[in-house]
Amino acid sequence: MPYEPIGYMEWAKAGTRAAVNMARSGLPGLEFSDLGLEIGLTDLRLNGEHPYGWKPLIEAIAGRYGADPGCVIPSVGTSQAIFLACAAVLSEGDAVYVEQPAYEPLRSVPRTAGGRVFRFSRSLENGFGVDPAEFAERLPEGAKLVIMSDLHNPSGVKLPPERVKELAGIAADRGADVLIDEVYLEFEAGVRPHTSFGLAENIIVISSLTKAFGLSGLRCGWVLAPRRLVPSIRRVVDNLHVEHVLPAEQISARIFPLLDGLKDRSRAWIESNTAVVREFMARTPGLRWVEPDGGIVAFPRVVARGGETEGGDRLARVLLETKDTAVVPGGFFEDFRHFRLGFGLPEDLLRLGLDNISASL
Repeated sequence: MPYEPIGYMEWAKAGTRAAVNMARSGLPGLEFSDLGLEIGLTDLRLNGEHPYGWKPLIEAIAGRYGADPGCVIPSVGTSQAIFLACAAVLSEGDAVYVEQPAYEPLRSVPRTAGGRVFRFSRSLENGFGVDPAEFAERLPEGAKLVIMSDLHNPSGVKLPPERVKELAGIAADRGADVLIDEVYLEFEAGVRPHTSFGLAENIIVISSLTKAFGLSGLRCGWVLAPRRLVPSIRRVVDNLHVEHVLPAEQISARIFPLLDGLKDRSRAWIESNTAVVREFMARTPGLRWVEPDGGIVAFPRVVARGGETEGGDRLARVLLETKDTAVVPGGFFEDFRHFRLGFGLPEDLLRLGLDNISASL
């Protein structure tokens, strides 16, 4: 199985050591001391029954998203969840229909699984939404899988549930399943996220505790899949890693009751930072954007001058080289005119970073 390089991942791991890091898309990482959760080694079991996930963790995931526990497959973060779903659904040569712009693994992993990738548009011009007529017209014959994100990465735009259901219906008529990456959905205001799982029988959802909760180190992710696909996904697990790390599953299960409190704790800060970015965009004529519906990322476009088509990537390079400030070059999301702006950092650093963007423009 050939594995192609994932340029964004290599860059993110090695190229974002900036004093002002606006390239991150998740909340700052938490420690156990931040959670008020006292767990000692003797509180955890090294061995126990967890053939396809520890039962209390599966039940916690199912309860939060209103799913049947039999539809839950734990994973090592959302990244592995993408792999599990694609490997289970796709065979060599299958057509895969992926949003554009897209987070790089959403288009590279299906190719690794043997898929032929086709695209549908989510652009600044259409508010980073999905036009059902265009979606249906360009959906390739024999497509096995449609892949999209909600909230959209990189724009932070949400697809309304009725639109998701409409798109899933179009896909179902062609015999395709729909994989939705919901890792940013927990940034939505309110106690419970409005997951798309269950809106249609062909929807698969992946997510994790990483981005919206600052719990990346736990690598607690999952797939929510229709029951007909669960055996296939479990076969991938059997071939890949057999079982997860039981202590990590136990810790993750204990954190689920704390999630609503963690959301409440960060809500005012996120809203305040969003307001700062909104004001900055309003007074910066060199940039255009669609304001995100949630989360801490946006995908501004550098206004073209004289046919400029790589303004976002050039801006990212200038910021890093001259201002020690990092944003994600839009080329990693297939549009060099844009850059992904992360604003989940302390307000003083956020304002400094925005000032640096103004100066660099």
